[in-house]
Amino acid sequence: MLTYAICEISGKQYKVVPNTSFEVARQEGDKDITASILLLSEDGKIKIGNPYLKDKLILKRVEDIKGPKIRVSKFHAKANFRKTIGYRSKLTKVVYSVKS
Repeated sequence: MLTYAICEISGKQYKVVPNTSFEVARQEGDKDITASILLLSEDGKIKIGNPYLKDKLILKRVEDIKGPKIRVSKFHAKANFRKTIGYRSKLTKVVYSVKS
């Protein structure tokens, strides 16, 4: 049984634990996400890819969400310049569910 895996999605690496959701950068489309596996831990045995294993993980898309709001301020001393903007990253919540 899969204990955990390190996979790559859109150039970023994530630790995947079965039946635990996590957030990745927004993925287009409504289909499930396929992830390349870098490291796989099953029953205490570790497999390391070079750079990837031949297996792929199929991650189920749960929902598209927005991340927390980040406030960015710019300030120039003695020039009376102040600018504040906000930013919210677009994320996709995914989960790897083990089939019993």
